[in-house]
Amino acid sequence: MNYVILDLEWNGCYSKRLNGFINEIIEFGAVKLNENFEIIGQFSMLVRPAIGKRIRSSVKNLTSITNDDLKHGSPFTYAVNKFRKFVDGCVLMTWSTSDLVTLEANCSYYFGKPKIPFVKQYVDLQAYCQDMLGIGNKNSLGLVAAAEMLGLNVDDIPHHRAVGDSIVSAKCFQALYYEPTFSAYIQNAETDAFYERLNFHNTFITSLDNEAIDRSVMFFNCNVCGARAEQQKDWEAKNKSFYSSFRCPYCENTFKGKIQFKVKYDGILPIKKVIVPKQTEEKNEEPNEKIS
Repeated sequence: MNYVILDLEWNGCYSKRLNGFINEIIEFGAVKLNENFEIIGQFSMLVRPAIGKRIRSSVKNLTSITNDDLKHGSPFTYAVNKFRKFVDGCVLMTWSTSDLVTLEANCSYYFGKPKIPFVKQYVDLQAYCQDMLGIGNKNSLGLVAAAEMLGLNVDDIPHHRAVGDSIVSAKCFQALYYEPTFSAYIQNAETDAFYERLNFHNTFITSLDNEAIDRSVMFFNCNVCGARAEQQKDWEAKNKSFYSSFRCPYCENTFKGKIQFKVKYDGILPIKKVIVPKQTEEKNEEPNEKIS
């Protein structure tokens, strides 16, 4: 089995046809790995924009791709068909699902189909590497940060260019490959459920009236002695978070706790359950809605 690691660069722009914004692909970059995880091929192609007129300055500064560069690029339909041949029969991998979402949006824009017909099997390489590094899925690990954690020397590889980033992703994958774990990450990308998960938008819960919230996790331990603290006030809401004051009955330490709930495809998870630094309580953390 061969693997293709894809990286895209894109330019956010407004589409009159969509009456909204789209991330228009301006560069494809990919590497192909054989069953021994050796790089056996590369794919690189600039894409001439057809939706946005000019590259945003932030994209130009990040990638060093200029409007003049893209004048000589290929139309998206030509580029994606070339890439389709490159990836044929391979497991496609990207660092996080954002590149896959962008590819789907561009394919839908040009071909009128909501799926990517040539992607049969897919792996979210970022999720796999985070699990192998013991990070889990609460935080998103950047590609360069992952390489640094693994002690990989990637200084001579261009960052924020599609081929360069795909090579760095390959190096991370090579360092962390473990077949019994990796095989579970290969997803069937031809099902409706795959695209439902891919396109599900995570949202924050902003009301405690939501019955899906598990109130049993809404407690804090003292950040000084570790004992279970006593809640002093009703929960209050602000900026997608819930706040309350707590007091430790053993060391009498007082503090404010903050918790958020995010609705994900697989359910509701508590995130960022943290103690608010005292110096910010009065300045920035005044709740504006009281909830019983």
